[in-house]
Amino acid sequence: MTVQGKVKGKLPKGDPALLNRVAWNSRWSSREKSETYAKAALRTIGKRPAPDSRTAFGYALLTLAWQAKWRGDFDSSMTHSLEAETYLSEAKHPGARAHIYSILGVLHYSRSRLDLAASSVERGLTLADPDAHTEAYIDLLTTKATVQRYRGDRPRSGLTLGRARDLAAGAELARLEHNIARGMMADDVALSGLKHAKVSLELCLEHNNRVVIPYAQEVIGACCVALEDFGQAEAAFTSGLDLAIEDNDFRAQCQIIHRHAALEYAQKKLERARDLNRFGAQIAKEMNYHLWGRDFALDLAKIYEELGDLRKSVDAHKCGWGFEKQRRT
Repeated sequence: MTVQGKVKGKLPKGDPALLNRVAWNSRWSSREKSETYAKAALRTIGKRPAPDSRTAFGYALLTLAWQAKWRGDFDSSMTHSLEAETYLSEAKHPGARAHIYSILGVLHYSRSRLDLAASSVERGLTLADPDAHTEAYIDLLTTKATVQRYRGDRPRSGLTLGRARDLAAGAELARLEHNIARGMMADDVALSGLKHAKVSLELCLEHNNRVVIPYAQEVIGACCVALEDFGQAEAAFTSGLDLAIEDNDFRAQCQIIHRHAALEYAQKKLERARDLNRFGAQIAKEMNYHLWGRDFALDLAKIYEELGDLRKSVDAHKCGWGFEKQRRT
């Protein structure tokens, strides 16, 4: 089964509420369709929404914020999220606001503000009812688990992901399996991580989850590197990167490049590992992706040292620990 990511034909027209439903419901399967319909809703409403159009305007912004977050366009995602809040009140739209708080959590931890990320998630959890707002609740738990992992609380992170997985189905389950695999990879349980990542990929194809495919491939490749199956790792990275480039997903590109650099390093190809880390570090810099900028810098420091370039090694160390000093837990 193939995952279709393109929408063809004329730009959609019609009722903004209907356009928003299509935009949101297609968010996992077709990024282009999702964004096209959300933007069509905004165009239909106009720049100054009337009182009866404010809700639709806010939901269109929510979809665009969600898509921008996954692509790694953090500035746009933040702008859309904050603007959506002005149209969607917590009292009348708790589920939508819960999604926004989860998005803000991801944006904050990506820029090493774990404190703000945790606060956003907890605020969202006060709004999201597990039965009435199941998708938002799952999203918040997943973001919370990631914050817990980056804070060093891996056992609690695993428990949080388990709670989310119990509620997930379809495309959401594909995303959860990927997150579970990522957690196992971080815990150096590569074989179990690989099994969950492959389940995630299978679920992505079964349930048309195009967004998560490159991330699942990233984790498959990383686990294969740990298991020294370099051929399968190379294939996973290539497949994932091709899709990430096609979909303009800079976050996935950044992360896959970092893992690919680790593959080259494991094969003693230091110059290739250096070049990939430098390339990925530039992408992370352009995104203001502090979390991974630090990892690129520290890996470069190690590689420069092994190549005998001690001055660049020291500079890279300073850069990496500069990111670390900005981190607030």
